[in-house]
Amino acid sequence: MEIAIIDECIVKITMPEEVELTISQDLKRKIYENTFEKGYKKVLLDFSKTKYIDSTGLGIIVAIHKQSLMNAGAAAIINLDNNIKSLFKMTALDRIFNIFDDEESAVGFLKT
Repeated sequence: MEIAIIDECIVKITMPEEVELTISQDLKRKIYENTFEKGYKKVLLDFSKTKYIDSTGLGIIVAIHKQSLMNAGAAAIINLDNNIKSLFKMTALDRIFNIFDDEESAVGFLKT
């Protein structure tokens, strides 16, 4: 997982190759520590390196999305591979999340 600050108000998190049960709680804790606990409200999740995600991983993404909304912020997702994109469609999560094809569009959305 890599963390970067964009435009002083958006935290970009490059998710790991696998987002699954064995790392999920540690991953969630690190994300919360580096975003919400530091006062950031807008989160950009980059899945460019992610090849696998299980239901626990989906739960983390839902929790991040929910927390950002509770803080009057927003979350956006970029760079989903076709398999993960299909998983989002099968679970209807593509209707809930703000999914973008590129970082520029996602950052534009998060700045508003």
